[in-house]
Amino acid sequence: MERTTRRQSWKGLLVAAAACAASGCLIPQDDIQLEGVPGFMNRPPRIIESLVSPQARIISNFGAGQCDLTFEVVVEDPDVDDRLVVHWYLDYNPQDPRGPYRQYELANTREPRRADRGSLLISLASANSPLGTPGTHLVEALVSDAELVDRVPRSQTVELPDGTTMEDPGYAVTYAWVVNTVQGDCR
Repeated sequence: MERTTRRQSWKGLLVAAAACAASGCLIPQDDIQLEGVPGFMNRPPRIIESLVSPQARIISNFGAGQCDLTFEVVVEDPDVDDRLVVHWYLDYNPQDPRGPYRQYELANTREPRRADRGSLLISLASANSPLGTPGTHLVEALVSDAELVDRVPRSQTVELPDGTTMEDPGYAVTYAWVVNTVQGDCR
């Protein structure tokens, strides 16, 4: 008999707890309200690796039968209003930093994936070709959604509705190829 009474008292407590939870007990909250929805933080762009060209990261014997080489990257960014720029660097040396060899701004299509490709054509037949010297060269595509200072994206200071400020980061992503140029008959 005592066992049955204990079971029923536990069942009663469980029923009471469930009823209290279901009744929608209110929890006190702060009375501070937002003055609008905060803006989204910047998100990084990305290079779609399956669509880069050439697909091989190491290009051997450039100049032996092949005089032109086109490098391309396809980029997407979830922040469709971001300004995306492809900065092309050739044989970048951090001890002797120089600006990009070329820059290409991707057209804004209001879609995450940009319709055009950041392209760079290298021709060994042209005078003063940057990859014309036999040997190993590094070709880099650096895609940024912010202004760069020494290849580092700048952050932006954003003012929040309550008057405080915060840093919204800029991003850069890279893709690189190693090109071995050989003496050939391109000139």
